[in-house]
Amino acid sequence: MAIAAALLLAAASAHAARVDQLYSAVVDRSDLSLLGDGADEAGRSREALRRQLMKAALGRVLVRLAGTSQVTSDPMVRDRLIERAPSLAARFQYLDRGGPDGPRIRVRFNPEPVRTGLWETGWPVWGGYRPGVLVWVAQRSGGGLQLVSPDSRPKVFKALNRAAEREALPLLVPLMDSADRHRLSARNLLFEDWQPIEKASARYDADAILILRLSGGSGGARAEWVLHDAEGNRSFTTRGDGVAEAVGAGLRGVLVRLACYYAVFPGEPVTMQAVVDGIPGLDGYARVEQGLGQLAAIEDVTPMRVSGKEARFRFAFQGRPTEAVHLLSLLDLLEPGGRIVAESGDGDADAGAGDEPRLQFTYRP
Repeated sequence: MAIAAALLLAAASAHAARVDQLYSAVVDRSDLSLLGDGADEAGRSREALRRQLMKAALGRVLVRLAGTSQVTSDPMVRDRLIERAPSLAARFQYLDRGGPDGPRIRVRFNPEPVRTGLWETGWPVWGGYRPGVLVWVAQRSGGGLQLVSPDSRPKVFKALNRAAEREALPLLVPLMDSADRHRLSARNLLFEDWQPIEKASARYDADAILILRLSGGSGGARAEWVLHDAEGNRSFTTRGDGVAEAVGAGLRGVLVRLACYYAVFPGEPVTMQAVVDGIPGLDGYARVEQGLGQLAAIEDVTPMRVSGKEARFRFAFQGRPTEAVHLLSLLDLLEPGGRIVAESGDGDADAGAGDEPRLQFTYRP
């Protein structure tokens, strides 16, 4: 699966990632639960089932964008988006017409009407730039907790892979080579000893660190999670009949918690400025301008000036200025340089911008 390769990464250096397949979903009959009581209509005919599967695919996309499964229960979202799923689709493909769960399809939707429709119904939108999340996994075996890797526990990482694809979360898998094992132990994960965890994680340059401690037996699986990022530490526990269910529920929880920080709520566009210091030349200037233009909540990017290695850009932002800080920090090119300030006519040639919020960044090679 191409999207899986983009989401579950094993790399020596990584940062935020762009999820290119954000508006595409693969679904089968088991995904009709997203539609609630509407799923019962799927058995009437092949055409009815196809339409229901397309609605479920759009529901999967909407959950990724809004960061919560509650979005598919909103009557306004159902009426304006989910019921119109076939007309919003850009591409439709059967992957399996007669598998154990019935037909399996892939649907890609047109981003603009889906994104705009969510904002118009009052829901937030989290675009394709998402933080790289480094996951350290330990599993209890024989009474003790052990660090595990894709080689030692392939089923665990397959479950992580599938859940990452479904939720559109870029997971980074550590190499688990001698350097990792020298710096980190299962005991560190158990007691949440962040000094060695952060030291071992530094080589991967991730935006967030995720601890997963797995345990269980014939009675089911238990997964203990700790998400460590700019918001601090957030702990929660998930359970399931097996590892796949517990891991899937856990990554849904990670999606919800990250979306609270990065998703942009609808609002009147706010004109803002980004001041970027340390740009090495015109190539870097063009890269910043292009990166800003690729963010979902940003429109009308206009270069203002270049002075030495500093460049200014003006843009319209869909949400609140504080949300812009979070969103722009996902660009690998930009390192946040401080709090939001406002133009106040302090003598700059470009200070005629009134009180436009101004964000300060340092160029990141």
